[in-house]
Amino acid sequence: MTRQSSSRAKLFVLSGPSGVGKTTLAQAVFDSDADLQRAITHTSRAPRSGEVNGLHYHFVSDMRFLEMKANGDFLETVHIFGSYYGTSQAAVQRSLDQDIDTMLIIDYEGAKNVRRLMQRVTSIFVLPPSIAALRERLLDRTDADDASLQSRMKKARYEMSQYKDYDFVVINDSFDRTVEQLHDIVESVRSNVELVIGPTKDQIETILATD
Repeated sequence: MTRQSSSRAKLFVLSGPSGVGKTTLAQAVFDSDADLQRAITHTSRAPRSGEVNGLHYHFVSDMRFLEMKANGDFLETVHIFGSYYGTSQAAVQRSLDQDIDTMLIIDYEGAKNVRRLMQRVTSIFVLPPSIAALRERLLDRTDADDASLQSRMKKARYEMSQYKDYDFVVINDSFDRTVEQLHDIVESVRSNVELVIGPTKDQIETILATD
């Protein structure tokens, strides 16, 4: 059931293929915008060095995560690298009810679920400057073998092909410029001002068609 809220707070969804830099981009936006917060994800994986429960993630056991999922507590979930991740619907709604603008950093399938369950969602998709650039980023950040890399690239191509489902598309070809574009999108939604931003359809199709 779609949740309704009388809150004036805005809900944003930021998506993009693995390796495109969406988490780093979002953190730069959070660091310079005190009125925008990140929705803290639940995960069943163990905390890494320096991670704090309730600040970086809500750390729970596999059993507790699956109980929450069975109860319908999550807006979206994903199982990756042997661990569960999910966004609590109650936590997001609580932030919105407190008039706190909130951003979720999730994949395409998760974004689709959020749009189905929540009203007035502004969705943003981040594209790489090229398929080759994305492949290089994945190679730099993982020890993936050829089969794993091909699987990741196949998933990335599928996710990128769904860009038309999003309200805004940006290309992460210049970090500072892309952060500025994200700021502009957030401010335009807050001000209820129409914003024309991002690449043309031909530019996007060129990226998707090249290797």
